[in-house]
Amino acid sequence: MQSQPVIALLSPGDMGTQIAKALIKNNFRVITAGDGRSEKTLINIQDAGIEDTGSLQNTIEHADIIFSLTSPKGSVELAENIVLCLQNSSNRPLYADLNSNTASLALYIEKLLLPMDIPFVNGAVMGASKDIPDKAVFIVSGSHRNDFINLFRNIFIIKDAGEKTEASSAYKLLFSMINKGMNALFFETMTAAAHFGILDELNDSLQEFLPGTYKDLIKTTPTYPQHLFRRIDEMEGLTEMLKNENLPHIVASGIAETFDRVYKSQIFENEKPEQVIETFQNFKKLRK
Repeated sequence: MQSQPVIALLSPGDMGTQIAKALIKNNFRVITAGDGRSEKTLINIQDAGIEDTGSLQNTIEHADIIFSLTSPKGSVELAENIVLCLQNSSNRPLYADLNSNTASLALYIEKLLLPMDIPFVNGAVMGASKDIPDKAVFIVSGSHRNDFINLFRNIFIIKDAGEKTEASSAYKLLFSMINKGMNALFFETMTAAAHFGILDELNDSLQEFLPGTYKDLIKTTPTYPQHLFRRIDEMEGLTEMLKNENLPHIVASGIAETFDRVYKSQIFENEKPEQVIETFQNFKKLRK
């Protein structure tokens, strides 16, 4: 591997774009496959200074490291496509999956890559895209994690979750259960408060008695209208992981169920709130 490896970033959404900018600022060459991508993604590529190398095949051929940044469900398809691209190639890039996958999904992807001798790092990013690189934390695990840590420790905040491939998955999902559980608790509370016509009054009392909690919620709650479907996916993945390990999963499944119910109510459709109370006001739509 070169002293300054070429990084294929797949694909440059909000999170990927911020990661790319940090890498490029530190003189890494970042490439991506622009073929078939949306106009928004192509604009992200250009604005971030990422080099569009066209097809996935051409991109992978020139990569020393792959950053997989899609979604838990999309990560398997991407891994399968990359295996197909490398079948007739001698290139074996380090594969870093940063999609916050479940433990079982991470192990499946590692098993998929193993016959091709593609080194695998399982990972997750804790924090919003705007927090990269100064506040967001990269959690990595697996036998090749030190390759990732040694290359990027001076750019990103990185936490070593250990040798077990699935460890970073468990770390991120269990951490997420706390902050997502808090939001689910408030969502269910606001649903009932709206039903009884006391949402504003209850919010006033809760803010008075729990000012610190409302201050913490500002970091996450206003993002839910845009990302609720992803939150459902994550909590369903956590429930699956806990079930597979014969661990209690009542809270995890309840969070997923609460988010799913809110998502299907469509109260957040086309909404982009900036404050916690503004987000909670949408629950009044349930009375109509």
